[in-house]
Amino acid sequence: MKQKLNYKLINITLICVIIYLLCKTNSLWSTIINKTISIIAPFFLAFALAYALYPILKKMVSKKIPKPLAVFIIMALLVGFVVLIIYLIIPIVVEQLGALFNLVLSFVQDLSSKYKLDLKFIQEELIDANAILSKFGESIGNISMTVINKTIDILTFTIITFITSIYFLADMDRIREKLKKVLRRKNKKTYQYVKRLDDEVSNYFIGLGKFILIQFVEYTVIFFLIGHPYYLLLGVLCSVTTIIPYFGGIFANIIAAITAFFISKNLFILTLIVAIVCPNIDGYIISPRIYGKSNNVPPLLTIFSVFAGGILYGMWGIIIALPLTIILLSTYHFYEDEIIDKIEDIKGKKEE
Repeated sequence: MKQKLNYKLINITLICVIIYLLCKTNSLWSTIINKTISIIAPFFLAFALAYALYPILKKMVSKKIPKPLAVFIIMALLVGFVVLIIYLIIPIVVEQLGALFNLVLSFVQDLSSKYKLDLKFIQEELIDANAILSKFGESIGNISMTVINKTIDILTFTIITFITSIYFLADMDRIREKLKKVLRRKNKKTYQYVKRLDDEVSNYFIGLGKFILIQFVEYTVIFFLIGHPYYLLLGVLCSVTTIIPYFGGIFANIIAAITAFFISKNLFILTLIVAIVCPNIDGYIISPRIYGKSNNVPPLLTIFSVFAGGILYGMWGIIIALPLTIILLSTYHFYEDEIIDKIEDIKGKKEE
């Protein structure tokens, strides 16, 4: 008993020493960790991008399209989409945002003069935001050497990520086969578990891509038809915020309703109808058809995961909250019987 107690004391002492040393060398370790993350980040993002695009490649190859040509088509379409966003959609969105700021500013000024309210601080913030937005729009419309020099790190990161993702995508079959062989040799159960995670995550990425595209077309067309002047901006917002379950759609619809309220009563009523009807159509008809029975995360768990992700890691935490929840939920369902058996064994030992 004494010897066992000594071992425990030694272990506790070692842990305390390690924690003390880590605290004292915190600046050194944080620098090393940050540098390591900076080096690994483009490669990790490239692999994630290749993994997300792999189902498209697989489908194209099954249609008898040569693999090199399929990779080229996918990456060309990706580049084309990014270029389209930068040169066509973003300038229009920036222009509409500028018009929105002017509209809100005019409303605040009218409110201030009509009811003799001191709203100068709001007006100043809106003017500053509009000035920044105008400069941003000019920078996008006229890409100069100064802008390129200022964003060299971002460009380098993007180029490395893009080139590496091509190699990952081209070799994804070989990477997956090697991983399968290793897992099969190691443990059949582990192989089945990883295969299930792969199916669930792949289904999520495929469904998310389809859903974003559908949301963009759906809301852009609908807001255009009802005469909303910021239809493109709202279409982009509704599609992009799809990655944030529940909260993203609410945020986009609130912006749509507020902007419509400033314009006209009829437009406000039509926007409210869209904000009520379309999310229900998306949630009960479109989403189940896209995702199917998989990725069926309970609403309360989804809301909790998004909230917890935002508290812990900000916007990135919100973005990865749902896929991480899908992974954890799939893991629990896969090992559910074993977990229950373990709990029963622990209860049985305590009762004895």
